[in-house]
Amino acid sequence: MLVSSVIGIVYWIWYPEPTLEVVGAFPIIRLLVLVDLIVGPLLTMVVFVHGKPGLRFDLTVIALLQISALFYGSYRLYDEKPDYLVFTVDRLEFVSSKQIDESAIQFDGTETNRFARLTQVFAKLPKDPEEYQRYLVSVMDGQPDLERRPEYWEPWTAGADTIRDRVKEIVEIKATSTRESENIRQAIEEYGDAHPNLGVLPIGGIERDLGMLIDRDTLEVLDVLDANPWQSEES
Repeated sequence: MLVSSVIGIVYWIWYPEPTLEVVGAFPIIRLLVLVDLIVGPLLTMVVFVHGKPGLRFDLTVIALLQISALFYGSYRLYDEKPDYLVFTVDRLEFVSSKQIDESAIQFDGTETNRFARLTQVFAKLPKDPEEYQRYLVSVMDGQPDLERRPEYWEPWTAGADTIRDRVKEIVEIKATSTRESENIRQAIEEYGDAHPNLGVLPIGGIERDLGMLIDRDTLEVLDVLDANPWQSEES
């Protein structure tokens, strides 16, 4: 029941769709399930012999192992959960509250709550030449890049034109394999009728190339596209 409750919170609150499959939370969930629901019960079956000397100690160790795995997995999942979906330059990035200084947020509508859905924001490069130069110097000095600098964030709607210009039409995406071609076809089949102007933005900061399906008219975020969004017919 405890493991099911944690996984339910992960799926429904901490990692709203489609973040779970993108940010790499599955290994932690697998570890939690492995220790609490497989290894723990198997060890109990192995050591349990009625009347065995030291049985209480053995069962206590197993229980502590399971509790530790549950708390460790829960803490990691909570601590690393994404809170913001940030558009930066030409891609989307998932950003956790722990990665930024939230006191630097300057616009209403960009704050988030640890138990809320993802907050979508637009990261805008400074237009003032001096400020832009200071930004470049700060990044070269080791400070975070644009997507983790909330002092440069604006509401998602403020960057609508810029975001829309960067969203590629899904038909422009060049499949690099049969699997990607099938994924693109399925995405068009599933979302094309309701969203005829369907587009894709690359997702940055992850281990493999994935795209985010976007309605190019409304900029509604729809789903993850398992295909390389950097390849297009234009390139």
